[in-house]
Amino acid sequence: MGSVLKHFETKSIKKKTKILEAGTTAKEVYFILNGCIRLFYNKDGEDISAYFFTEKMFAGAYDSFISQKPSRHSIETLEDCEVLAISYKALQELFIEFPKMNEFVRKVLEERFVSLHELFTSQILDSPEERYLNLLKERPDIIQRIPQHQIATFLGITPVSLSRIRKRVTKK
Repeated sequence: MGSVLKHFETKSIKKKTKILEAGTTAKEVYFILNGCIRLFYNKDGEDISAYFFTEKMFAGAYDSFISQKPSRHSIETLEDCEVLAISYKALQELFIEFPKMNEFVRKVLEERFVSLHELFTSQILDSPEERYLNLLKERPDIIQRIPQHQIATFLGITPVSLSRIRKRVTKK
């Protein structure tokens, strides 16, 4: 495993650091050892959270990273983070040196695809309260770690609506 790790660079990234700005191309993807990273869009001056990455997850703008085209979203650290970063070039070298890594990366991307598809489906079919309850069930740590206004935009609701939902859920 040690020779696989030579393709990664260990990085400490301070809280509230933008590691990718919309309009720029993703140069790296990250495996989070410690911390929390947010992927978000800016629409008409408002930040809309799209995904939260935490420990033992790969984080990044995969679409931009793989296509090497500018990203439409930004990525920032919400906490101090320790990550293993890999560049596009290093990933290609890793695939050549360790062909089995292709299978591993495919599995990671398949898991992410399923997760994003469930999120997409939930935005269409579930009520805001159902989305909140699902978040509580699937990723309870997120509720404690992330500012409420960011959770609200992630759920597609206002912070006031989130507050009402939380009160109802607490009473049940």
